[in-house]
Amino acid sequence: MPRLKKLTLTNFRNYPRLVWEPESSLVVLTGENGSGKTNLLEALSLLTAGRGLRRAPITQLGYNQSVKWGISARFHLDNEYVDLATGIAPGGEAARRVHLLNGRILPKKESLEDTLAAVWLTPQMDRLFSDNTSGRRRFLDRLVMAISPNHARELTAYDRAMAQRNRLLQTRFTENSWLAGLEASMARHAVAIAAARQDLVQHLCLSASEATSGFPATRGELDCIIGNKIAQNAALVVEDWLKERLNANRQEDRERGRATLGTHRADFTLSDYATGLPASTASTGQQKAMLIGIILAHADLVKEYRGAPPILLFDEPLVHLDQAKRTALLARLKTFQTTAILTGTDSGLFEDLRGAAQFSSLKNGQFLSV
Repeated sequence: MPRLKKLTLTNFRNYPRLVWEPESSLVVLTGENGSGKTNLLEALSLLTAGRGLRRAPITQLGYNQSVKWGISARFHLDNEYVDLATGIAPGGEAARRVHLLNGRILPKKESLEDTLAAVWLTPQMDRLFSDNTSGRRRFLDRLVMAISPNHARELTAYDRAMAQRNRLLQTRFTENSWLAGLEASMARHAVAIAAARQDLVQHLCLSASEATSGFPATRGELDCIIGNKIAQNAALVVEDWLKERLNANRQEDRERGRATLGTHRADFTLSDYATGLPASTASTGQQKAMLIGIILAHADLVKEYRGAPPILLFDEPLVHLDQAKRTALLARLKTFQTTAILTGTDSGLFEDLRGAAQFSSLKNGQFLSV
């Protein structure tokens, strides 16, 4: 199972220096607001593909505005020890973040998803399904990354081709061959992205269609015209269709300054399987229960695909949950064979985990005994 053995932070957020060796795979971190609980979770999230749970610019991650910071961790994975690290590379005129696996620099940060899978829950996600679509896409893509090793690379390649096309439409609109090449790249990567998302949603629906661990059964749906096309046509047929549409949309996209068609406009919706209640119209507590239900179902799905569940980073997970849901979540977390770290301001809410979890308290970036 994925087990965090050691975490070292250097000049990261409110930690000038921290060396932490958790004694258990299940950890409860408590402390006042601003003590560093979320920062510690963020550090671990940055050891996976993507920009971490806050998506913060790398220039904002240093302690006291330090331009140099580092994160390193040792995990026990697949019966061996694996060292992951990331931080700002020394030297050079511009800050550049590097990623290391067992001491060797990775050429692409997306390679991290081949090594470690992680899923997180933060207070900002409590209204995920009633806020903007970009947050839901990022959430869905994070779930896909834990299943499909190439998904982050496809997303990066698609965004790069789209950005280049947007610029070219504004500056050299008559470069038809160049535009056609970028549109072909967009179409190829868009089909791969939509197919991976569609596959994950379908499998997730099967896993989450039954109420388990006290959380409601849920139904997830991908709202994506490209995904709909893939369900009925061969991938190459959809690629050709998308290239034609992008070509036909050039004038409109030029006027709007962005691509009006593509996987960047997809949405992910969630509803209660039994009642049909959309998460978008549910209360904050109902939304969070659905969200946790889908995350737990996803963890089981990841275990089927990878042989081990993802690490779980739950920031304030008990907020907005009633007593029955709190009890159910804590009971479920005891059964996971993975590192799971939970945070909160009140350790009393986690009493059900006494004897099963390590309880630690943080204050001003330092661990205290509980």
